[in-house]
Amino acid sequence: MELYLNKIPNTFGIEVTAARFLEYDSEEALCEMIAAGRITVPYLHIGCGSNLLFTTDYEGTVLHSHIHSIEVTAEDEENVWVRVGAGVVWDNFVAYCVDHCWYGAENLSLIPGEVGASAVQNIGAYGVEVKDLITSVETIHVEGEKRVFSVAECGYAYRKSIFKQPEMKDLFVTYVNFRLGKKEHYMLDYGTIREELAKYPQVDLRTLRRVIIDIRQSKLPDPEKLGNAGS
Repeated sequence: MELYLNKIPNTFGIEVTAARFLEYDSEEALCEMIAAGRITVPYLHIGCGSNLLFTTDYEGTVLHSHIHSIEVTAEDEENVWVRVGAGVVWDNFVAYCVDHCWYGAENLSLIPGEVGASAVQNIGAYGVEVKDLITSVETIHVEGEKRVFSVAECGYAYRKSIFKQPEMKDLFVTYVNFRLGKKEHYMLDYGTIREELAKYPQVDLRTLRRVIIDIRQSKLPDPEKLGNAGS
């Protein structure tokens, strides 16, 4: 999909547009754009636009992933491995995990953004970082070359990854692969989680997700009502 003078999504709610907006729903579509020379300099690949502060319109191409698939690639008695499109809204993925009784992502509830950006930023909250769930990150270079980075190759640290380095801006994340637990396990020893959980008769995934969301909403305004950086 290609649009001109399209509004750029961003959690600050700033009214800005791009000279051209490209959105793709598959690796094949992205590769076709690359082969056709439609991705011209300057370009910027974004998710939901959190942690981005635009001060003027973007006189270039903005790219956005619309890859929305969630696929189980393997599982055993203890774990499930899931391949998730970069364009999936992160909190929708967390909700999907909770609905399927997969443990590990629930403390990351309500973090704004998309799955692809989660792997770039190494999002984290309430004692959990997404690097602890990621097994690999799939990318396509602006020249069309595909490469899969193991979690060890991603160089994860606090809110850091190799994908944030300037020389890596030509890589577009297409899929992120996760390993989640099937056995009951919670991370509760952070902040006021246990205190808030005491208000409920039992601990389960849905309750913990609700508590995490309540804590986050008490601290951070809804970006749709009051623009903010998303964290």
